[in-house]
Amino acid sequence: MPTIHADPEAIKPLLRDLGQGPTRGRSLTREEARYCLDQIMDGRATPAQCGAFLLIQRYKGETPDELLGFVDAVRGRASTHLIHPQVEGLLDIGSPYDGRLRNIVVSPAASIVAAACGVPVLMHGEEEMPPKHGITAGNVLDAIGVPTDLPAEAVERSIEQIGIGYLRQTRFAPDLVSIKWLREEIALRSPLNMVEKMYDPATAPYHLIGLTHLPYLEKLGASLPALGFRKSALVQGMEGNEDLTTNRGVRVIEFTSEGEGDAAKREYRVAASDYGLTPAEAADLAPGPDGDDRPTAARSVQLTLETLQGDASDTWRDLVVFNAGFRVYLTGRAPDLAAGVEQAREALGSGRAWQLLERWRATS
Repeated sequence: MPTIHADPEAIKPLLRDLGQGPTRGRSLTREEARYCLDQIMDGRATPAQCGAFLLIQRYKGETPDELLGFVDAVRGRASTHLIHPQVEGLLDIGSPYDGRLRNIVVSPAASIVAAACGVPVLMHGEEEMPPKHGITAGNVLDAIGVPTDLPAEAVERSIEQIGIGYLRQTRFAPDLVSIKWLREEIALRSPLNMVEKMYDPATAPYHLIGLTHLPYLEKLGASLPALGFRKSALVQGMEGNEDLTTNRGVRVIEFTSEGEGDAAKREYRVAASDYGLTPAEAADLAPGPDGDDRPTAARSVQLTLETLQGDASDTWRDLVVFNAGFRVYLTGRAPDLAAGVEQAREALGSGRAWQLLERWRATS
């Protein structure tokens, strides 16, 4: 744990307000939420106060204004590390930083295929994040030879020149990384797990965010337009991630910056079977254990390489095509999901997706 020069009064009054219980407690304003997270990242709040704050937020349920305040705190400190790639229609992938334990990771392959269709993509994450410590997109990219620890300016160039990039939290928000110890200590998901999906290191107009819990939909529905995103899609993908599965219908809620209330929201379901795609079985989605029955990235790497090389089974290929096609549709490069799926098929069949991966691997 880092040395902390704490001020016991830094957030104590606000903790009292938050912790009064369901009838007397109150939520924070956006400015107060930013202040509290700033104090925690500065090391001014005591360890006990830090843990209490995150746990109260978890059990109370953070409001849209509180989420926005937390994002403000991270982005305010990361201002010199924000990237601004000169591309049109950048897609930010809000992949959970703590990864997954029960399913393979499709997002790297799908994002590479989408980039080969002309969709500029930013992926971001960090290593070994609590509480899951699961397999992440970064683990898969690293294993296939993609550089995952480049400076922010190099990631910006990668997006401009290749069409895709990966940014580590260490490079973008080191102050947030510095309180990883706190998140390990509480051993539960906190608001910071959601903030990482939505803090947007590149001011992208399009966002794809995976969710597990339905109550977050209303909170994010009020938060995302306030951040200026043109269009965001929240999906109940595999294990709460952004990957659409092909063995069931997937709930999607889109929010746009145009209109207000219901006019800015569209809810629907997508099913791979409607597009002639092969459904995945449980065995197709299993991540594969190591000797201690802990999942590793090996099977996700196999899915990525075999699909991009044209050697994958129909099931794996169609899983990637479905997810890539959704990315193409979301960013307006296809009029509908069916057209996005066809573009993804063509990018794979022509070899463009594999060629893009080879160029990305050469980035330094």
